[in-house]
Amino acid sequence: MEKMDRLRDTITNYIYENGTEYQRLLVSKEFHQALLTEAEEHDTQVDLPRLEVKENVDYDFKLLPQY
Repeated sequence: MEKMDRLRDTITNYIYENGTEYQRLLVSKEFHQALLTEAEEHDTQVDLPRLEVKENVDYDFKLLPQY
């Protein structure tokens, strides 16, 4: 589960470094599809709070801070 592990590690580091959770999680449509594929292969679900799927972006995912 390479993509899910990468995302989980990034979220964990974000919370550790900022002392708070992210406000919004933006993911590209392609990355989201890859997450869903990995989840299906491992018989699990993609359950991420405040997830927004974006099209035509130049990133895999982006964590936005609380305001």
